[in-house]
Amino acid sequence: MFTLPVDIAVGLAMLFLAGLARGFAGFGMGIVAIPLLSLMMPPTDAVVIVLLLQVFVSLLNFNTSVKLCHWPLVNRLTIGSIVATPFGSWALLYFSANVLRFCIAVIVLATAVTLVAGYRLKVIPAGWRVLGLGLASGVLNGLAGMSGPPVVAFFLAAPVSVAVARASMIMFFLISSILALIPLAIFGKFHLWGVAGAVAGLPVVLLGSVVGTKLYLSSHEGHFRFISIGLLVLAAVLAGLRAFGGFVV
Repeated sequence: MFTLPVDIAVGLAMLFLAGLARGFAGFGMGIVAIPLLSLMMPPTDAVVIVLLLQVFVSLLNFNTSVKLCHWPLVNRLTIGSIVATPFGSWALLYFSANVLRFCIAVIVLATAVTLVAGYRLKVIPAGWRVLGLGLASGVLNGLAGMSGPPVVAFFLAAPVSVAVARASMIMFFLISSILALIPLAIFGKFHLWGVAGAVAGLPVVLLGSVVGTKLYLSSHEGHFRFISIGLLVLAAVLAGLRAFGGFVV
């Protein structure tokens, strides 16, 4: 993991930023933290740490989110994720680190572009379409610990309030994180030091989440979308640069 004091400080700063994004937008732990931590460690290790932190942090907003959550949508997304997550986890074991970093960058950037375009749904899609989004989310969840991109784009485009979208994403990402940890443990990627790394980073992530939540409560929808998109672009650029550097070396 981190071996020097500077590395530790940088890593904690990255986790604070991820917690800030998660507290504000209801998503961002995987989208922000994994590309950033992948600059310093193998993506598989970053995935384990971030998934554990996602579970811990989601408990902060559990009581409020479980009441506001749009459960019919979350249930369909979860079914698709359950089916597809093991396939993504299997692929995680056979792709090179730089290929994964490049895929992460493309996925996150595509999500940002979709949001910038301002695409909105007039009605909630039929059940099978939501299930398809769950399948795509599950593959990404197992592959990169990032179930977020298709789900984030969907909820920000869906005809629901920001509060309902945020609560629904919080609950879905809690469930999907647990689902992603199971096959990783089966495949032998769940190491004790990963748990230790997550525990060490938890106070910083919790602080970031608390600050992000306060910022969310004092903001309006325009700020919500603008900051969410900005974080996605930042994460995509960093992951893309790291992957490009690995390919040319």
